[in-house]
Amino acid sequence: MDFTLSSKDVNAQLDALTAYTVEEITHICREIGPRPCGEAGETEAQEYLFGKLGAYADRVSRDTYKVHPDAFMGFVPVAGSLLLGATAANLVSAFKKKAAAIASVGLVGGALATVVEEFGLYHEFLDRFYKEKTSGNVYGVRAAAGETKRRVIVSGHTDSAPEWTFTYRLGSHGVVTVAAYALAGLAYTTVTSVLSLVLKNRGLVKKLALGQAVFVPAYGLLFRFTNRKNYVPGANDDLTGTMTAFSVLKYLAENDIRFENTEVIALLAGGEEAGLRGSKAFFKAHPEYVNDGVETVFLGFDTIRDAEYMMIYNRDMTGFVKNDDRAANLLASCAADMGLDVPIGAIPLGSTDAAAASQAGVPAASFVAMDPAPARYYHTRLDTAEILEPGTVKQGIELALRAVFRFDEQGLN
Repeated sequence: MDFTLSSKDVNAQLDALTAYTVEEITHICREIGPRPCGEAGETEAQEYLFGKLGAYADRVSRDTYKVHPDAFMGFVPVAGSLLLGATAANLVSAFKKKAAAIASVGLVGGALATVVEEFGLYHEFLDRFYKEKTSGNVYGVRAAAGETKRRVIVSGHTDSAPEWTFTYRLGSHGVVTVAAYALAGLAYTTVTSVLSLVLKNRGLVKKLALGQAVFVPAYGLLFRFTNRKNYVPGANDDLTGTMTAFSVLKYLAENDIRFENTEVIALLAGGEEAGLRGSKAFFKAHPEYVNDGVETVFLGFDTIRDAEYMMIYNRDMTGFVKNDDRAANLLASCAADMGLDVPIGAIPLGSTDAAAASQAGVPAASFVAMDPAPARYYHTRLDTAEILEPGTVKQGIELALRAVFRFDEQGLN
């Protein structure tokens, strides 16, 4: 069935879904508030959506999983601490004991490993050192009428992030400047550590060690990178994606549409801001969605606001993870049918839940509409319901529905 023929007045229904989305996002932001992973706000929002989703799904579940949510962004101050230690060790090596350079190399190696493991690869590298909490994933299933031969999972995440101090205080250029400053320091301290160990010219070693003073403020700023006392409303990031997934099941139910051979799942994931922990837990808990022989695709929707920056990601997790080109092309072709020229490319920094699906072995891609600079509201208290862009939200919902209908007809090709 072609999506445009699925109802007598598709556009009016899309308008109604958009209005409903804005209403629900506004309610969650005002009545529930921020939703830190593993905290009461996230649980309350998921339970609220669980109750609503039951009207449109054949079955709704909320799986819980254990998580150490502070570990993911915890890599920032940990790396700062290690680099400060490496700086001090380099000074000791230069002016007193050369053997201290060994400690400096080790500390720099620890900082590099922390950044790559936690942020580059989203591994649970530091988790054991942080408090364990309980988070969850809500998902609703609309079964196929007959034999299930295809499955589409449409997803958004329900949790919200701790505020990024420098984005809020200084805007996108502020956070980029601080990050670039710290990365330059990381490179300089790394080179200094290695040269302190191998150079015989101790005069040069001393100059290099003293030069590290330029970057000490950068390492100090890393301790203020996030503000865990202030979690953000997360209206756009990512209640827009959450409600996009929700709207797919709502539309199908309200129009009494049940595909003959395609199962549709709306996944309202937790813990995305904690390092994709929710989506990772979902696929770990449901291996049947990976290896039961049913053709499956995962379509992630994250931050649907800035129409001029629409993007489909075929490379995720800062380029470390390859998403599925067929899934990306599915979204792009549906966007083209809407008159939208949405480019396919790699996420410039960070990740989406599609990366977790790709790592689990499920073909996946994600759709994002956000200024990658990043936007001023990104991970700040400015991400409120008042700045929602209903026109872009509507386009996101329509894209998700078109992709679901086309996948039912054609699968991945």
